[in-house]
Amino acid sequence: MSPQEAEQVFFNHPLIVADDIKHSQQERRYFVLGQTNDDRALFVAFTVRDDHIRVISARDMSRRERKVYQG
Repeated sequence: MSPQEAEQVFFNHPLIVADDIKHSQQERRYFVLGQTNDDRALFVAFTVRDDHIRVISARDMSRRERKVYQG
């Protein structure tokens, strides 16, 4: 997966964003469940630094995450 593909989830809807409390010891982290332009369902972990989104990791959603995303 390219960085550009991971970034697409931030511009498509629906988008679920939540705090990643488990991984926020040194800096505040978040995760997002969203879709790419080609409808690929992704989980993306990220942080915000100097008003920029920094993607930490991205992967395909798990079955459980997909259920949450689809409501």
